[in-house]
Amino acid sequence: MAQEFGQSVFECAQRLQEEGRDANQIAKILCERDQQGHNYGIGIVLDGEGKAMASSSTLLEYATKEVQESTVGDYKNSNAQLESLKEAVLNWQQVPEEHWSKFKLGLVSDAGTGAVKTAVELGLMQNPALNTLGVEELGWPAYKAIAKVARVQFAEFAQDGIIDQQNTLPIYQAGPMNTTGMVRSVDVVRQRAKAAADKGQFVVLDRAYSGFEFARDLADKGYQSVMAQSYDLQIKPFVEQNVPFCLAISPTKAFITFSLRPCGLVLLFCPDEQEQKSALLTLNTIIRARGSSFEHPIIRAFAKAMINDGARLQAEHEQALARVAEAESVWQELVKGTAIEYLYSADYAGLFRNPQAKDSAAVHIYDQHIYPVFANNRCRQNVTGIPTDRTLAEQHVKAFAEQCF
Repeated sequence: MAQEFGQSVFECAQRLQEEGRDANQIAKILCERDQQGHNYGIGIVLDGEGKAMASSSTLLEYATKEVQESTVGDYKNSNAQLESLKEAVLNWQQVPEEHWSKFKLGLVSDAGTGAVKTAVELGLMQNPALNTLGVEELGWPAYKAIAKVARVQFAEFAQDGIIDQQNTLPIYQAGPMNTTGMVRSVDVVRQRAKAAADKGQFVVLDRAYSGFEFARDLADKGYQSVMAQSYDLQIKPFVEQNVPFCLAISPTKAFITFSLRPCGLVLLFCPDEQEQKSALLTLNTIIRARGSSFEHPIIRAFAKAMINDGARLQAEHEQALARVAEAESVWQELVKGTAIEYLYSADYAGLFRNPQAKDSAAVHIYDQHIYPVFANNRCRQNVTGIPTDRTLAEQHVKAFAEQCF
């Protein structure tokens, strides 16, 4: 039977789905069961051999020291260093120093997901009239779960649209789209900022992939320029319009700390001093309720590394961006003339692409021992899954190009 192996894997995927596994888990499980498997579904930065890039040596060093200094059984946190950490984070994000006084920083224990959840909770508590979380179509699947737990409605808006519906808290991805890789134009971001300013909206900016949208410019322009470009596109329009917002940052992807999961960074921007006091009180209340007032050793280690060794962490971020740029370049060359060539135009960037898939795509692609994420008639691919081996890379791209559009 043609594609007999692919069909058996597909049937296994269906059984896993019936057990309640989500699409990401299914891709990982299937790949781990196949000794010849190539993992395009995992959401981490991979090297050219399909293996996860090495964890941040900087954070490992600081974490080891922090654990060794935790012999006294007492609660600890980074409160005394919070202002220095805020400045280090703002410097990393290329925020001009003239705006630093308008930002407040919060740390949450459950990484980028926790940062987004905290930002959403803050927005909802600031305005009790809000009853809906508004997101972009094809956005991060976890948004729906966050809305459900917060007991608010969930509404999707056009990918290039403006979320200005009454009683709705907008959440925009401040980077390449988590699932699709789509990069919003500066005109769209500016329109969103202006609409929020005109309506007096509080906005959540989800920044999971700092700088990833400009990874392809790294070799020509350098790291600091890439980060400045990212700030100018994703954050600056909201700052210029004096829109109060919460920037939910994940350091996990940037600094290759997936196994360490240090913390989530919540940067509250509030230009009005009186409102800033109220918002900060709310943020501190949420952090206390989430159990983040006292921190895991890894969070304290990250705070110290960011303050004292920010340049080393940024060098590791640069390595991640370089791998993404390298992988994108291979894809761009190999998809020429195919149905998915558009995914490597200037409109797309970052770790993922998520084209539509043909009805039989999963069977055909699984048959090649390739494991992306299949969900909602789409096939999400981690671009860094592309192997260094040229023959294999060509085979993989051919499989995706034949089954996706």
